Amino acid sequence: MAVASSMELDLMPPRFSEGLYDWSPGNGLPDDGCYAERGGARIAQGDPEFGSCLELRKSEKIQRLRYMGEMPYREGSYLRVYTRIRPVSGSGFDARIGAWPGGMGAVRVDGLRESGPVVAVDDDEVVEVSAVIGPEKLPGVDMVWDGRVMFGHVGVDFIGDGGSVLRVEDLSVTDVTEEITGELRTMPGFTAMDYSR
Repeated sequence: MAVASSMELDLMPPRFSEGLYDWSPGNGLPDDGCYAERGGARIAQGDPEFGSCLELRKSEKIQRLRYMGEMPYREGSYLRVYTRIRPVSGSGFDARIGAWPGGMGAVRVDGLRESGPVVAVDDDEVVEVSAVIGPEKLPGVDMVWDGRVMFGHVGVDFIGDGGSVLRVEDLSVTDVTEEITGELRTMPGFTAMDYSR
């Protein structure tokens, strides 16, 4: 029986409601600090779209939000990072998925793309922001990471003038290898069976 590879790795970051000590305004590294200590962010309850979510006051031209835990990255996998954003007040801005590629010794792997497509966030409408990370530039892949990468610090970049207040839905990371490549992923020791006939 085929078993999806998403069962093998714990990819999902924690919910924002579990605390802001896991979320950084930098690249997600220990020395970058966290939003719980920095301020400018809080947990909003009862949002009509997101329920419990992160509310953030934008104060920098490019403001980062990164998960400080390590999203495991296995060579050959294609991972989609996804969230939704809703502006609360202030002027419009742009948003994109951002990710810091970490290699052996927890050092940055240079020469790789670290952001996804930019989308405009304006008015009071919910906007989807997503990007796919994978080892090959196939259709739908936004960031090509090679075998040097062992993990990533993933999140969102908010681009534009400061002063806006926005809300962010819990970040999700899912394995989309089968969707991107059309090949069924199986756990080691198992054989993929074709039940389509």
